[in-house]
Amino acid sequence: MKYRHGLICAGLVLCCVAIYGQTLVHDFILYDDPLYVTQNSEVQAGLNWDNLGWAFTTDRAMYMHPLTWMSHMLDCDLYGLRPWGHHLTNLLLHALGTVLLFLVLSRMTGRAWPSALAAALFAVHPLHVESVAWIAERKDVLSMVFWTAGLGAYAWHRQRPSVRRYLATAALFLLGFMSKPMVVTFPFVLLLLDYWPLGRVDRTAPPGAMTRQLARLAWEKTPLFLLTAAMCAVTLAMQLRANNLEFMAKVPFVDRCANALVVYALYLVKTVWPSGLAVYYPHPITRPEWQVAGAALVLFAVTMVSIWQFRRRPYLIVGWCWYLGTLVPVIELVQAGTFSHADRYTYIPLIGIFIMAAWGLDELRQSRRIPAAAVTCAAAVMVAGFMLAAAIQTGHWKNNETLYRHALEVTAESSFSRYNFGAGLYANKKREEALGQFQRALALDPANVLAIEHIAALLQDQEDYEAAAARHREALMLAPEFAMAHGNLKNALKKLNTLDALESERGELLKKQAKSLDDLCRLGVISMTLGDVNEASAFFDQSRKMEPSGRKTNLAIGSVLLKDKLYDKALPFYEKALQTTPNDPYALYNSGLILTALNRSAEAADKYRAALRLNPDFVPAHNNLGILLADSGHLDEAVEHFLKVIALVPDSRQARINLASLLMENHRNAEAETQLKKVLEADPSNAEALKLMSQFEADKSAAPASEHKEP
Repeated sequence: MKYRHGLICAGLVLCCVAIYGQTLVHDFILYDDPLYVTQNSEVQAGLNWDNLGWAFTTDRAMYMHPLTWMSHMLDCDLYGLRPWGHHLTNLLLHALGTVLLFLVLSRMTGRAWPSALAAALFAVHPLHVESVAWIAERKDVLSMVFWTAGLGAYAWHRQRPSVRRYLATAALFLLGFMSKPMVVTFPFVLLLLDYWPLGRVDRTAPPGAMTRQLARLAWEKTPLFLLTAAMCAVTLAMQLRANNLEFMAKVPFVDRCANALVVYALYLVKTVWPSGLAVYYPHPITRPEWQVAGAALVLFAVTMVSIWQFRRRPYLIVGWCWYLGTLVPVIELVQAGTFSHADRYTYIPLIGIFIMAAWGLDELRQSRRIPAAAVTCAAAVMVAGFMLAAAIQTGHWKNNETLYRHALEVTAESSFSRYNFGAGLYANKKREEALGQFQRALALDPANVLAIEHIAALLQDQEDYEAAAARHREALMLAPEFAMAHGNLKNALKKLNTLDALESERGELLKKQAKSLDDLCRLGVISMTLGDVNEASAFFDQSRKMEPSGRKTNLAIGSVLLKDKLYDKALPFYEKALQTTPNDPYALYNSGLILTALNRSAEAADKYRAALRLNPDFVPAHNNLGILLADSGHLDEAVEHFLKVIALVPDSRQARINLASLLMENHRNAEAETQLKKVLEADPSNAEALKLMSQFEADKSAAPASEHKEP
């Protein structure tokens, strides 16, 4: 038997290596790997006393899992930032968890064949690829080792009960929690194992007697359930403190329940037919009624069959309750994150389904209704098929680009996936393609801060520092504590040679004991320009107290937002300023600029006309109104405004070009030619004027000659 078990363990390890050996040439990815390793200075510093203290006290990643942090630190000590080493650790832990699962099941049930099949399914199933191929999911493979070791310790305790063995079980449970909080359902699974295969409940007894036996066994586990309660409280507190439950407000409780039903059934479908697997599944918010009804029917049917067979085939009720129960912490009734479900959440729960399948097939094999060899061959084919699918799925995890390209191919489009695909392209120096993905991500979600910041980085790469600074500020308005955006903004301002002057001016204004309204507004503008959003808000709050109408404050804020082309954000501030001072031509003009950019041309024209009534010589208002009128087909009125600009500023070349273009459209060619000649006299190389003149000459030469008639 020892040799047989040894060969099975070796085979299980080879299955793991065959699938996940390819990860040794994979990269880090940009989703959570920076958080856990590549941009985490504490982890990169390796194992030391200071970092051990940090691992137990940090709320980074919004979970308490100090052993996971410590395992990443150890990897950095061993491999530095070479990704192959970190992938190797995940592979080894997955193989170890698989072998332990086989040994524990075999020891508890005395059945090697179904134990090997259940462990093999665990080792090779494609739904588990995410947990193994993703370095940041170290918590899954590490917690699995303690989970299975804890089950083994509990079986050992049941064989010969003692305080020492019970404490060993509790300690392994605690170590599992310190790897990943999802293991809080461990005591519940121990109760299932008491029923089968440990046989602590008399399955032939009446239901009342069985219930009393289960209640006594549950009472024995009170210390473990108390640990569970404490762990749940810690996890929930960390999630709330990190504001990771913010998306939950967008998904009503009824819709979360509907999603949970569908996801329970969806995992089952993907267990049988694992296609369309992806790193991110966008949350649909509302599930179609047919999906909810179908899922409820499937779950009800399996539950009824399991209950019906709970005495004769106890592995069905145990496996089914294992699946249902261990998924409870991650079924998104408490919505953490913006996704509807995740493959990694099935890592431990699917063991229950594998137990149902393995022992069901073993029963069929022993029944002789079908030849045992045929059942064994069918099981081998199933494992081989899952291995192939898992190997293909693992290949998608090579880098960020391949991972999210695949996600976009098999799931609904989302801003998250578009951004991450763009980030992968950017990392691979495919800048133009990356820009398109970031812009699409922003179209899907205008608040995607990372997409905004990457667009800013692209602009900075192109040395367009002014535009880059504007995008950095936009990111900081959405996420004031975004350290990367702060640093990048300072670099852009340095390139523009404005950083020192702004900081110097800010310092001088701060030194003033009595700050005027203008001083406070200026400090607010400088702080916004430097990206210090919270500080800017504080200065603007002070300025509002000095000027209850808030006119200067609103104009100051609006001017910065307008300069950064954040038109939808700037407009409300100009509207507030105009409510208190409706006769401000400059505020009216800027409102016109914003409305033009927002494609609200009729409203923009009204603002320009209002500004011109107050200041008839307002040249930019005449010019912009002329352009709007020309675009809307009011040609004569547009001509009047361009002529007014030329009368006020005779050397205005752009106004003459605009007028010439308009005159040509209106077949007033002689007048158009006069305007173009005046532009070219002043600027013979003006490209726009030369293009129009060339067009004018071509049109003139193409005109048909007049027909000559004899008298």
